[in-house]
Amino acid sequence: MPASDARRRLWPLALLAALLAGCETMPPALSQLPGVSGLAQKPASPLDPLPAPEARAWPDPAQDVMNQRARGFGLVHAPEAQRYLNGLLARIKAAALVPEWPGEVHLLAQSSLSAYATGAGNIYVSLPWLQSVQSEDELVALLAHEFGHVYLHYHSLEGAIASADTAAGFASLGLGIAYKTAQAQGWNQVDTLQASYALGKTLTTALYGQTQESAADRFALHITHRLGYSYEHGTKAFLERLGGWEQQNEALELQKQEALKQAIQASTRERVAREAPKSNNAVSAALNDASANLQAGLNVGVSQASFDLGRWLGKFTSSHPDTVKRQDILAELADQYPAIAEERTPAQAPLQSALAQKRTQAILKNYQAAYQAMEAPQSPGAVALARQAASGPTATHAVPLFALYTAAHAQPGAVRGLPRDLGSLFEANFASDTDRAWALYTERSTRLKESGQRDAAKRVLERGMQQFAQAEESMPYAVKFYGETEGWDKARQQAQQCRQRFPRVAERCQTAARSPQEIAEINRRTEKKASEITDRWLKKK
Repeated sequence: MPASDARRRLWPLALLAALLAGCETMPPALSQLPGVSGLAQKPASPLDPLPAPEARAWPDPAQDVMNQRARGFGLVHAPEAQRYLNGLLARIKAAALVPEWPGEVHLLAQSSLSAYATGAGNIYVSLPWLQSVQSEDELVALLAHEFGHVYLHYHSLEGAIASADTAAGFASLGLGIAYKTAQAQGWNQVDTLQASYALGKTLTTALYGQTQESAADRFALHITHRLGYSYEHGTKAFLERLGGWEQQNEALELQKQEALKQAIQASTRERVAREAPKSNNAVSAALNDASANLQAGLNVGVSQASFDLGRWLGKFTSSHPDTVKRQDILAELADQYPAIAEERTPAQAPLQSALAQKRTQAILKNYQAAYQAMEAPQSPGAVALARQAASGPTATHAVPLFALYTAAHAQPGAVRGLPRDLGSLFEANFASDTDRAWALYTERSTRLKESGQRDAAKRVLERGMQQFAQAEESMPYAVKFYGETEGWDKARQQAQQCRQRFPRVAERCQTAARSPQEIAEINRRTEKKASEITDRWLKKK
């Protein structure tokens, strides 16, 4: 077998060997990990009193909110909906006997079913949860589950995750070898190592991350039962909805994957045809066509292997156990403790009343229109949908304005009444204390820089930094931007300040401060190392 073919066949084994090597450095028992000594204990009955919460020092909730506003499209300002959600959270805290704890519920500007809690006590829930739940029982189950992470103090595990450097190194090397030997087209080795560094940390914490989720499910079952909500319409319905969304999302991912494979085939054939010698007869043309098809097939095979690898690693490292398994565990508890599963009428009227509030109704409708426009910005009705989205109570919100900006770019003939400089649409968001999002500053400054307007781009970014100077998520982008506009010495200075002020994103800032020459050298050394290791393995065969 040729060495090149052997390399292609070897990369999954190289990855697996590297991961197994990383496992040797992991603690032999989960209870030895810092901050998690109690996680291996057998959970108590969901009807028993809750364990006493641990004492803790609370991070600043306002600072935490600022960090979240700097991620993605930030948060959704919907006062009436948030008042309703915070009323539910107050009841959950009271039921857990910690009514004085800090933290509030905030709405995420995301189109997926997403929810999480932070160590500051805040809970973040995406808008689609409000639009999809069928009763207050289900909504309380969701909030109680997330609050369970706060109550059970699982955010102390962040220290364990941050210290798992050795296993991370093995995972990084494994993926570096994998993508090198797979001959992945266009794959940046630096990006590989940075991504797999985080992956290595996830590997060391995956199992007790799953323990977190199961314990938080039990916590939610306890709280919802104490508050008089239905198991059938609450915790069970919440997990069923989550499982259904996961299945739907997986189907969408497969569609995207197929579309990408077709694009790879088309672009490869086009490139080969462009580079091939001009054919002056049918035989030469057939050979060129065969070569194009062969290379397209190889590239698609590589992309398919990458997709399969990603799905396998995602399942292996997921901190969430399989949703169906979580449903089964709770069903067993319901059978074991009949009081939990007793039939109760779901509380639908309070939820319906909250969603019927005029401003809340308009916000939900406009966000739905915005996401529809962004999904298909070239469709005939996209601009009209986006105009509707960026009106009324959402006229200054980031998602609707970005939808209008995107649709107008895609259909320049349909932009009557809009400014010629479409990026100026974002000024409405920049001027709003409750709605501004870091993502719009980065989009605006990037586009100005690409069009040669470096001074204007710098002014926009500096305005954004004035608003998001305390948000750690803004720092890596700012470091890279300053490197591209003011020199890489300036970027390294900014990265050093980032390391001192924001340790959690220090590595990302360090990476952002690398010049193109430094990145090229790292790529060269990484490829050389991967080749040496692979060749050494091949010689042993």
